[in-house]
Amino acid sequence: MKFQLLGPVTVRCGAESLPLGPGKQRALLVALLLDRGHVVPMERLLEVLWDGEPPNSAVSNIRTYASRLRGTIIDGWRRPRVHGRTPGYLIEVDDDELDTAVFANLAGAGHAALADGKADRAATYFRDALDLWHGAAGEDVPRSRCLDRRLSALDEQRLVVVEEWINARQQTHGDADLIADLRQLTESHPLRERLWGQLVLALYRVGDVGAALAAFQRARTVLIEDLGVEPGPDLVQLHQAVLARDPALGGPVAHPRALRRPVGAPRPVVTIWTPRELPVTAPTLIGRDREVASVVATVATRCGEGTVPAGEPVGMPAGVPAGMPTVVAIHGPSGAGASAVAIRAATELIPVFPDGQLYADLRTAGAAQVLGWFLRALGTPAGQVPSDVEEAAARFRSASADRRLLVLLDNATDEAQVRPLLSATSGSAAIVTSARKLAALDATAHVEVAPLGDDDAIRLLATLSGTGIRSAANPSLQTLVELCGGLPLALRIVAARLASAPDVPLERIAAELVTERHRFRALSCGDLRISYRSAA
Repeated sequence: MKFQLLGPVTVRCGAESLPLGPGKQRALLVALLLDRGHVVPMERLLEVLWDGEPPNSAVSNIRTYASRLRGTIIDGWRRPRVHGRTPGYLIEVDDDELDTAVFANLAGAGHAALADGKADRAATYFRDALDLWHGAAGEDVPRSRCLDRRLSALDEQRLVVVEEWINARQQTHGDADLIADLRQLTESHPLRERLWGQLVLALYRVGDVGAALAAFQRARTVLIEDLGVEPGPDLVQLHQAVLARDPALGGPVAHPRALRRPVGAPRPVVTIWTPRELPVTAPTLIGRDREVASVVATVATRCGEGTVPAGEPVGMPAGVPAGMPTVVAIHGPSGAGASAVAIRAATELIPVFPDGQLYADLRTAGAAQVLGWFLRALGTPAGQVPSDVEEAAARFRSASADRRLLVLLDNATDEAQVRPLLSATSGSAAIVTSARKLAALDATAHVEVAPLGDDDAIRLLATLSGTGIRSAANPSLQTLVELCGGLPLALRIVAARLASAPDVPLERIAAELVTERHRFRALSCGDLRISYRSAA
């Protein structure tokens, strides 16, 4: 079987193209293929298909779509590929059956060949990888915000490979053949400075210095008008080299091998950056002082440097070797605020980790994509990021060695999703959040974030709504607190509604929460919304 995401979504069994049904059914298939071999939870599928606003029939609809796909996608041995597995669904697809996996493998082979100075071979690998594309990734599938992030990442990977393919061809001095392609690419992607640099270099090498300088000026104009920034240092240095007619740029009479990296020459130096990627911490965090202080104290006790607030370390199993990395796993039901606790604690721990802080939301990205983000954040050029998860994880462990890094992994589904993203050094730490306790994770400590008690829930409502709610004896207020289940997210939504419409009586909102068919609307305000499971 062949599964194609790089363009219109297609599944073929032999020469037959299988019918994949309506848009949301195809979107479900894409979501499963992007995480092939892993169970995709129902909650994530609801977000993928309905952008956080599923109808009451959403779970039933997903089951219907999955059943149809299971009956349609059957291989030559009559085996269905789609399976229901708690807490969602998975699809079984081999590497050589999925075009995204083939693309990643070919791209990885191209990067390796280029690093070894084999530009001809690298160009062939990159060209074969690009030949797999027949349009934008999943171009015929309706895109939710969640799905758009994943598919846009594939489109970004395609552009990186395009740039590396051009780089490989320029190392074999194929500049004249590239100019038309580069002009089209810079028009289609005018904010990618590397493409402009490649066009400038190609024009200079064929002897058209004026056109090379004009291309730089065009790039500068676009960047200033669209982004309000000057060109970056690489493009500026290239411009200066063209003005100086620097012999290092080569020329139309240069030997084809002149610009290749000599055998035994050092590989390009990786620039070391200091990433600061933590999200903005919630300004109001009520009823979570103990949990935050415990996480901070546990990490600070293990890593032992910096000035942090005092607290009581929690849940540290006996006999944890001192040289092991610190992992604190925070768990709690959806909407309970595990992420808010983690972000607040990580923010307070910034002084302990001077080499940077990394962040990833695992609801919307797999391990390979996150490792790519992390490696690039640590200074690894995009073209040198391995496509294989195990190789990328090893590269991340090497890049993070001898650094004091804090990694925040938010909304993990299971332990397997987390393990490749952990550093192996004792000076670094990871904070992981999840809905369920990741009991099989080798964590230094597990911290539970439970729903708020009534007093803290009322205080949160009063603080955020600005309505002066105080009396716990108010029956409508008591009803609101009970129906929100002590979940800070639900309470924040109700408080936001009260703040935006102070004339709406508490009784009306309480009545909406009591009525199940109105509950999801009642627990939505702006971009805040409770998950379908919590609302139901």
